[in-house]
Amino acid sequence: MLKLIFLLHVFIISIYYNCAKTILVEEITKWTLRNESSSLKIDVPRLPSGVYTALKDTYGDLLDAGNDVSLRWIANQSWIYNSSFVSAELGHDSQVNLTLHGIDTVSKVRLNGELLGETDNMFVRYSFVIGHLLLPSPSQNTLEIEILSPLQEASRRAREREDQGVITGPISCPRARGDVECHRNHLRKMQMSFGGEWNPAALSLGIWKPVVVEYYAVAVLRDIDVAINRNDTHWTMDCRAFLSSLASKDFYARLVVYANELLDERLVLEKQLVSFVSPVVEFKIHIPKDRVTLWWPNGYGKQKLYPVFFSVKCYASEEGPSLSSRTESQKLLKIGFRTIQLVEDKDDFGRTFYFRVNGHPIFIKGANYVPAHTLPELSADADKVEYLLKAAHDAGMNMIRVWGGGLYESDNFYNLADFYGLLVWQDMAFSQAAYPLANDFIESVCLETVQNAQRLSYHPSLALIVTNNEIELFLATNKSDFGENATQVEADYKALFFDRIAHELKVMTRKDFSPRPGPMISTPSLGIAESGQNPEDNLQSPNYGDVHIWEDKDGFSPETYPHARFVSEFGYASLPIMSSWQRALGDGADGSSEEIAALIRSRQHDPKGFIPMLQLIAYQLPFVPQTWDKNIEKFIYFSQVAQAMTTKTAIEVFRSLRSGNHTMGALIWQLNDVWVAPTWSCIDFYGNLKLVYYWAKEFMAPTSVIALYDSNSDSLNITLSREDFSEHSDSKLYSVLLNTYLWTDLVAKKTIARAFGLSSNGIEVRQIPLKYLLYENHSKEEIFLEVVLEDEQGEFVARNFFYPVPLKNIVGIKDPELTLEVSGQDCNSATSPYANSFSLRITVRSPALLVYLEVTHPDYIKEQHKFSTNGFTQTQPRKTVHLVFENDSKCMALTASHIRVQTMNQYLI
Repeated sequence: MLKLIFLLHVFIISIYYNCAKTILVEEITKWTLRNESSSLKIDVPRLPSGVYTALKDTYGDLLDAGNDVSLRWIANQSWIYNSSFVSAELGHDSQVNLTLHGIDTVSKVRLNGELLGETDNMFVRYSFVIGHLLLPSPSQNTLEIEILSPLQEASRRAREREDQGVITGPISCPRARGDVECHRNHLRKMQMSFGGEWNPAALSLGIWKPVVVEYYAVAVLRDIDVAINRNDTHWTMDCRAFLSSLASKDFYARLVVYANELLDERLVLEKQLVSFVSPVVEFKIHIPKDRVTLWWPNGYGKQKLYPVFFSVKCYASEEGPSLSSRTESQKLLKIGFRTIQLVEDKDDFGRTFYFRVNGHPIFIKGANYVPAHTLPELSADADKVEYLLKAAHDAGMNMIRVWGGGLYESDNFYNLADFYGLLVWQDMAFSQAAYPLANDFIESVCLETVQNAQRLSYHPSLALIVTNNEIELFLATNKSDFGENATQVEADYKALFFDRIAHELKVMTRKDFSPRPGPMISTPSLGIAESGQNPEDNLQSPNYGDVHIWEDKDGFSPETYPHARFVSEFGYASLPIMSSWQRALGDGADGSSEEIAALIRSRQHDPKGFIPMLQLIAYQLPFVPQTWDKNIEKFIYFSQVAQAMTTKTAIEVFRSLRSGNHTMGALIWQLNDVWVAPTWSCIDFYGNLKLVYYWAKEFMAPTSVIALYDSNSDSLNITLSREDFSEHSDSKLYSVLLNTYLWTDLVAKKTIARAFGLSSNGIEVRQIPLKYLLYENHSKEEIFLEVVLEDEQGEFVARNFFYPVPLKNIVGIKDPELTLEVSGQDCNSATSPYANSFSLRITVRSPALLVYLEVTHPDYIKEQHKFSTNGFTQTQPRKTVHLVFENDSKCMALTASHIRVQTMNQYLI
């Protein structure tokens, strides 16, 4: 009888739990948009939305020529989004929230005519209680979000804070050419929206993330932080489930975890008492080591991710949830098992600065990432984000730095970084300014910090959080501009970033271990161990921390680059391809050279103008700077060659210095772009790959041969580098062949071979006097070197070239008599999906220097495409390059006339 009663009790409890329903989340998708006077009203069929995007069909694309200025009026007035919805359900035991996941930026939110509240931070999730205001079905609830002018709000807040005695120094304006806007430091908005050296002023406003109505009983599961730790026998998932609740007393939670690949049975935690003051459920899951495959950065191993499903049911009474109450929240995460440290050991030079993953030192190769679009509502486009991150992966990169002038990226971005093995250096969204130490501002950024830390913290790719970009450098460099307020500005900076923001980031930490390094306060810096108690310290010291390299020197010379510990920014500018400029002009333009030249000038926002780019070209290439607008195709080609050559030199210098963990990383500025302009990007706004990207696939390859000139000894330093991981010793034998060519002949005149033995993660340098590599009585100007790396079986591994003199000083080069044949599918017989892949057979009769290929077919220039290689020096009579278009829905036909070919030969003869 007692057994029967017990079973009945268990059955009843089971019914209670199983009848509980999932929290209902309904997204509000259909909206209308109007201006303040209601003279303009349009439908907005979906979110995300921004005013510029919504008005595109009416007034043109913000990124069309001249529109970044002519459409500025849009940002100088307020706009109202309206929607309506029917209440899904109302009950005495249910709560209803209106949750705004991202409003850009300052707004007033009204429901059924009642003011719910205001927003003033685009990086914060806002929730409002609305159950008491909802109308019963079938009545329509009316929702209004009035977005205030970001221009007017930034100025107003700056004036108010100045009147209150809040000190931020001189007016904060981007130091750039173009029509920029000021006071960005007073608005928690993407800082690049106000303009910059490479981007337009585009003061977006709108609803850039979903708006939802949430129906629930007690609490909503917002985020789960999973910190990974291990001992000799087990991995531990140290978990925190962060809940959002309006409860006025403690409540209960039942948590279930499913992880079929890791656990034989589900994990169940019953009746967890949750504090209403800080609603978090903490628990640990222990997993035997032999059940786990490690997650590695790209190039060092696989990126194994384990799906883990979390279910949380929250209820107010110890007896359990009411029948059919909405108590259950769910989340599915993909967890990667790895350990990561930032090693800052003292050495003879200062301190190291390198990432160690799974106990193994990682040489960082990567790039800085800027938002995929200058309008936040378009920045999370799934196809574009995946294209960019896959491109980084395919180029051999293993880290992406999310730059502090942009935003905290979408969940999809970090999921893709996990998938592709791209470590993420995450700047917080503060950059190059003194920010106000005002109470409302502090409260807002603290919430911003906590929400984004909780959202991002579980990702295995998240390597480091840095609280700002270049603010310490900005304060130190511009101290005289602050005058008598300099000391106060410095103190306010420390109070905001050291005392408040860094403190709030402790939400990610654990008492008994560190899930990841940091936070680091600023970049560049002296690192974490030497963290800036005095901003006057040399923040660009090559002996500590990380540096940003922005000096107008000869970037082709290895001697230009400091022997820094970690380079988190460096780069060189170039122009996008011609077809990108033609597209940017718009359909109404005739695409003349004059129009394109005018557009190029208008989009040059670097305060120094074209001088750095033209000087860089002049160091090496036969170019007359004063006449760039007379031959734009040549200018584009030369700018991309100069960018590729200098970036390659820099990366190879840094890689050659990793012995003893001296220099352990370099991040190119920048991977991508927000419009068509003269910028530092590797990939242009339309996704076209610049030469520097094609070259990166070689100079970032895990096993490489590097050839750098040492002027002190007139020698060539040959460095063989392996950047990989192997559990067991795997020393391999390699041969390096140094082939000496004359510019007149395709046959190498001389070959010197050197044998190398190299283990995993090894590096070896050999010095060879240049005189041994010359050929007979021929001068340096008449020769060049091909450096080929082969494995033990004589199979090709890597190739490099060394040009002993600036290319403009080459002697003896001649017309290679290049011919091009294009072969592809026959559209008369091909069927869908079409294999739009073409073979380009290139034939030469003498060495062709830096062969540059570009698609010019007017119907195909807008199609995403990629060459197998580009910007190459051809030393064999025939070479085949593959061209692949992503679009397989239509059959494409190409001939040689649709491929523009340039070589440096034609400009040297």
